Amino acid sequence: MFCRKCGEENPENAVFCRNCGERLEKEVKKAEVIDTPINNNQYRNTNESTTTSSRSSKSDSMGWIACCCIGIFVIFIISALFSGF
Repeated sequence: MFCRKCGEENPENAVFCRNCGERLEKEVKKAEVIDTPINNNQYRNTNESTTTSSRSSKSDSMGWIACCCIGIFVIFIISALFSGF
């Protein structure tokens, strides 16, 4: 096992580098990914996540529009009160 910091070779069961004291991480072997074809009768439902996110963005935009309309209405009322109507 080699130290990532200094490159020193250490025993396989070592926890720290004997040269620089850096904590050693055991190498994890990557699993081999095997691609298997999907049967034509099987499908993935990708629309579910997009409809959920579009609903929340629609709700957010409607909320902002409502706040802006209320703000404009309040400004209109205040300006009408100070103008002497």
